[in-house]
Amino acid sequence: MDESKQRLFFALWPDASVSDAFAALAQEVGGDAGGRPTAPGNIHLTLAFLGDQPRRIARELSAAAARIAAPEFDLVFDRIDSWRKNAVAWAGVQSVPEPLVELHRAVGGALRASGLEPEERPFAVHVTLARHISTSVRRPLAPPLVWRVTAFALVVSELTSAGACYRVLSRWSLIRST
Repeated sequence: MDESKQRLFFALWPDASVSDAFAALAQEVGGDAGGRPTAPGNIHLTLAFLGDQPRRIARELSAAAARIAAPEFDLVFDRIDSWRKNAVAWAGVQSVPEPLVELHRAVGGALRASGLEPEERPFAVHVTLARHISTSVRRPLAPPLVWRVTAFALVVSELTSAGACYRVLSRWSLIRST
């Protein structure tokens, strides 16, 4: 990648307990599906993928994202599924909470304010559990995994000899409900 660019995305980034729960699930599902589990430090839910962007854009994106005022919410992951075409197993939600829809919309507004266009493909609410799977998986997740979402982040993806490594550049708290 050009040194003057970096691969960016906005994401929901779990706290340690939620990350640990997803990491254990990733190990289980990766084994079941014959795939490579997502590394614990890379577990997240993508709000908007931006791809390779000039390094300077991160400051503009951070300033625009800092103006987002959205409430905290719960995400209830209640199913495991896979995309055979992409060879990916994931955890998903049957019911997308309205605050997540609003946060996704607000992040799109922040992108446009910074001169970028959001992706046109539909927003797929999921956490990737395993890649390079050889067997499809599809089942309920019982008990469900509940994630209290309290913040969102701007993240950079850096390629290392061990694969992609994600690093949070900036994080913004959501509004705590009373």
